[in-house]
Amino acid sequence: MTFFGLRKLPSIESLRYVFAVMVIFMSFGAFLIPLGSIAQQDDLEPPETVEASSPSRYTFRVRLSELADLKVKEGDAIDVGQVIADRSQDRDRLLVEKQRLELAITRLESHSVTPPLAPRPVPNNPALPSVNYDTYTVDIAQRITQLELAQQAIADQESLIQEISLLNEPLLVVHEKAKLEKLKVDAYTAQLDLDKAQANLKNAQAQREHQEYLSSLAIAERIDRANANALAYQRQLQEFENQTRTRAFQLSDLTTKLADVENRLAQVSTVRSPYPGTVRRIRWLEQNEGTINAEITLRLGDPDPMPN
Repeated sequence: MTFFGLRKLPSIESLRYVFAVMVIFMSFGAFLIPLGSIAQQDDLEPPETVEASSPSRYTFRVRLSELADLKVKEGDAIDVGQVIADRSQDRDRLLVEKQRLELAITRLESHSVTPPLAPRPVPNNPALPSVNYDTYTVDIAQRITQLELAQQAIADQESLIQEISLLNEPLLVVHEKAKLEKLKVDAYTAQLDLDKAQANLKNAQAQREHQEYLSSLAIAERIDRANANALAYQRQLQEFENQTRTRAFQLSDLTTKLADVENRLAQVSTVRSPYPGTVRRIRWLEQNEGTINAEITLRLGDPDPMPN
């Protein structure tokens, strides 16, 4: 197409046309060369990291609790292993907290919870001896027999006196009446003996009833004591279980807190310089949650003039 145009146009116009085409191609090439340079530069430059460094620089970040934790300033010459940042106050505080938690754990582990003793069985009440009223019943039977004999003797004596009265023997009647009075006294005595024997039986039965009543009271008291001991044991057992759970919870809580303190203590490490050089730049990044982040750039080797 270009050569076709050259054949059609005059010579001056042809030169102008060729010159314009060359200018266009040169401008397009000049535009492509910078783009290729930029693309090549993006491909070769490494990504920025915490330790992005050149052969003569070393950049890293430190975390501080306060400005005094930074032990260097811009322009300071440093050696290998020299302390750059040290959160000594945080470390001391965490060490004290760690010792306190370890002491609390040791004290809690040494304080064991003693389980309650099971209550001893309440001794049984002695059984009452078997009761026997045979002695009393035999005595009463004998007294009844004696009374009946005395009453029969009185009846016989009264019949005898009636018969003697028919014989008109006054002295004999008086004598027999005297015997009758004696028999009546004997019968009265026999009645008293019978009453006494019956009273003895009733007294023995009353005593037995009183003993049985006292025994029932003792049995009831024993049951109440056993129930009270069982209830007290249940309360003590519940208290023991509560103390055991509380102790386990406290140990778990203290152990968790100790692990957290040890984790934070591990993060509060002393930052030392891995290379000799000069502190070229200190850049403050951000402050959050009570910490200050800073980026430090070291000029490795000989001291480097300070940047403006």
